Amino acid sequence: MSTANSFKQMLEEDEQLFPVPPEIEESVFGSLQILSIMGQAMELYLPKVFEMFILTLGGTIKELDQVAKDELPEGDTSKDTDDAAPGIGGALSDDEPPI
Repeated sequence: MSTANSFKQMLEEDEQLFPVPPEIEESVFGSLQILSIMGQAMELYLPKVFEMFILTLGGTIKELDQVAKDELPEGDTSKDTDDAAPGIGGALSDDEPPI
């Protein structure tokens, strides 16, 4: 039995017979490069734009940080411990009902 994938072989043969035109390849790579640059610029400057608007409206960055800290939910620490015995994955403790 052959382990070669006949569909991959057909794809490779088609790529050899009908290569991608250079104009299309350049256009696709150019579009991807532009989108990548725009994404990097947004990642760098978008948070600073919001901070600038807040500062121009009379707010402070400290107030912003405090609001962000206040909005973070408190975690439930009761589920941080694992009562399962070593080597028994997914075992329940005696006081927990099965799901």
